[in-house]
Amino acid sequence: MRISGTALLAPLVACLLYACASSPDLYTDGVLVAAPESGPASFTVLTYNAWHGLNTGEFWATPGEPPEVNQARLQFQAAQIAAVHPDLILLQEINPLPARADALVAALADRGLRYDVIHQVDACGIRVRGKAALVSGLNNGLAILATPRLSLRKLTGLKLSGDFGRCDSLSGVQLEELRYALIGDITIPETGQHYLIASTHLHSGIEAGAIFLEGLERAHGSGYLARYPAFRWQIDLSRLRRIGELDLLTRTLRQFRRNGAYAGFAMGGDFNFEPDFPEYEEARLLRLTDAYTIAARGGDLFTADPERNRLIQAGLETGLPPAVQLVFRGLPEELAEQARTAYQAEARRPRRIDYLWIDTFFPGYCVTQQLFGIDVDAAGLPGSDHYGVLTRFVREGGGCIEGAPAAR
Repeated sequence: MRISGTALLAPLVACLLYACASSPDLYTDGVLVAAPESGPASFTVLTYNAWHGLNTGEFWATPGEPPEVNQARLQFQAAQIAAVHPDLILLQEINPLPARADALVAALADRGLRYDVIHQVDACGIRVRGKAALVSGLNNGLAILATPRLSLRKLTGLKLSGDFGRCDSLSGVQLEELRYALIGDITIPETGQHYLIASTHLHSGIEAGAIFLEGLERAHGSGYLARYPAFRWQIDLSRLRRIGELDLLTRTLRQFRRNGAYAGFAMGGDFNFEPDFPEYEEARLLRLTDAYTIAARGGDLFTADPERNRLIQAGLETGLPPAVQLVFRGLPEELAEQARTAYQAEARRPRRIDYLWIDTFFPGYCVTQQLFGIDVDAAGLPGSDHYGVLTRFVREGGGCIEGAPAAR
């Protein structure tokens, strides 16, 4: 019997219109879109500046702690990570690479947790074939750890700023400050979706918040601080550099999304700006979502908190940084003392500078956030001079905190 083409097409059309519509996974513009109930019950992301353990200057770096203290701190960090067992860990200031990242993976394995790891060096000095280096203890950078089920793979180490030099895993030439982002790919096994993930550490610069700068502006308007305009220009240059780094990273992630079937992305790290800085407004203009703003949480989650973190207290300078000394030069002694007191208060002010930024990352999931790494060891010291941020995405109906906002 001869069967017509129309008869053959009919079942297919019916499937597309009815049966196939009940499938949990659909493709939209080449991207796999999972039904809300098909994803994992929860997904946890940790972003953490783990501290490189170095004393650093413009052209040098020396150990900031004895080797045995450095190794004990790594074990302490591993114990804290194991206690929360994140699915994904975005790390900064891992030194030296790759040995430190591998040691952390091994320490977690000793605690029953398996992770895959990728990395990118962002500060190397002048290094040839690993150990032959101008500064032997410096090979600092970024790492991402993910549970094996996520099939982590490295896409690129993206240089965000710095005109001269490049750092790779075992060699490099660094003639100025370089900033990088480490970009990877993960697969959610329950849905088959791919997400982009990134760890980064943006340019730092002089610590100067809005209130402190407003005080300097008033003093300059009253006829003092003749060098304030040059000082302010230094601040603005740092902000412009971070904006450029943020723009390049976001643009690159979106280019990956256009070229591949990615459901969304998350980028975490030490961004070195606060919510009232222009860089934060730039992130909003880039349509990035600060997970903090949609999360159920307790308190402000200050990640750089000198009043609470003894590692920062130990690192605070007794004097003023050269740039600050210069702007205060020539003040009458009474005003100079007030200026020094104002800067010391500024340096000790708690800050929120570590973030998880998301774009279509587990949409519809409830979000919670909390500080990570606030516990201290026997000496009363935390694992790092930063606290991390632990973000948990929970599928609705899977144990959401009542009233917890949802990711977009």
